[in-house]
Amino acid sequence: MASAVSRRRDGETVKWLRLRLLLLGAASSLGYLLVMARISGHPVFLRWGFPLSDFLAVFLVYFIPLFLLAMAGAWWTFRSTTDDAATLGLIIGFALLFRLLLLPTPPVLSSDIFRYVWDARIQTSGMNPYLSRPADFDGEDVKKDPLYQQQNRPLARTIYPPLAQMAFRAARAAAGESVPATKTLMVLGDLAGMIILMHLLQALGLPRARVIIYAWHPLVVFEIAGSGHVDALAVPCILLAILAWQRRQDALAGIALGAATLIKIFPVLLIPALFTRRRRSILLGCGGTILLGYLPFLPGAGLQVLGHLPRFLADPNEMFNPSLMGLVFLLTSFASRAPAYWSSWVGKAALLCTLAWLLRRDADTFHDLLARVWIIAGAITLFTLTLHPWYLLWLVPFLAIQPRPEWIYLSGAIAITYSFYLIAPATRGLIGVLEYLPFLLLACRGWREYVLIRSGAPRPGFVGRTP
Repeated sequence: MASAVSRRRDGETVKWLRLRLLLLGAASSLGYLLVMARISGHPVFLRWGFPLSDFLAVFLVYFIPLFLLAMAGAWWTFRSTTDDAATLGLIIGFALLFRLLLLPTPPVLSSDIFRYVWDARIQTSGMNPYLSRPADFDGEDVKKDPLYQQQNRPLARTIYPPLAQMAFRAARAAAGESVPATKTLMVLGDLAGMIILMHLLQALGLPRARVIIYAWHPLVVFEIAGSGHVDALAVPCILLAILAWQRRQDALAGIALGAATLIKIFPVLLIPALFTRRRRSILLGCGGTILLGYLPFLPGAGLQVLGHLPRFLADPNEMFNPSLMGLVFLLTSFASRAPAYWSSWVGKAALLCTLAWLLRRDADTFHDLLARVWIIAGAITLFTLTLHPWYLLWLVPFLAIQPRPEWIYLSGAIAITYSFYLIAPATRGLIGVLEYLPFLLLACRGWREYVLIRSGAPRPGFVGRTP
């Protein structure tokens, strides 16, 4: 009798969850429909890669409600233990709809995708993308070409690694020189990431429905379906590396991490999270994959095969939305005429020390691995001078596994940095305080709870179970 009552109660709970998700998904769909109408109703021409100021002026009016709706859906889903196909279908169905609504719109938050299309053009013409710059083509016909005018770094060689270059060329081969085709490829990578994340959740004994925090997150939707960032192809590779690590398929984990590095170079920083003395094949697989990826470009480019990347990493003036290093910049400006130089080197030293410290420690359990991933994420966030909103895309899937409040907050708050293109530089410090101060306070609280866990004290859960 009690069992029948319990089943009836569970059935009603699932029914109410679906109703809530249906209402939240419908409201979010209306929001993305309004965004599509807003963008499509205005002529879009990005000269020299600056975002469209008309849309930026109202971007947060759309983003904040969509973020709150997504987090409300995640809250209700995480509180439930349901993992039925109908609920999962509702979540994935709305996720697809959100992306389809933004897919045909021109990118207005970033012009990076125009470089992807340009690099594909260079490769198709038989040239090495690591040896040429858009500015090298100085003919009048080229200068009048809208694709040329939309390059945000016309004087820089490409920064994108070989596997990303292959993806750009594949998009061109499939549908010609087309921004929508390139965006479609990124959305397909995004969907692959969702599928792998659901497999990972299932392998950890967690409900697959928790994928909602990634699938509905407006940061993911805007930056991938809207802007078409290549990070969308790196995310599934990172998740595959984590899944392979959990299954103790170390060689596959290394290969997947190497593939992610060949798409967007930052995943190489995750080596200290996965590598241990008992898992040396991870390092071999990762290193071998990276070497094989660069090999076809080496004969023509030699040491220039890294393109603009070394200069980008070495240039202290590459500064956007810094956190602690912004504070270091401010303090050193009172004592030095080169505060960007010193804050850049302080950040690099701190990041390297963090990674070296992690390499000396073993990760025996998945909980240990997650802790190392969050430490690396924190080091990247705090010790670098540049943190664009799409740089957090790779972290959002991990919130489905372990929903940490500080990262949930930052994944939403980082959207306000788009206002930097509209406001005076002196005001950006106030925006930075609003973005980072709550994040740091929540992170300190989370670290305190982590210390309590290590000492044996129970930690109150945020929502749902974590591995």
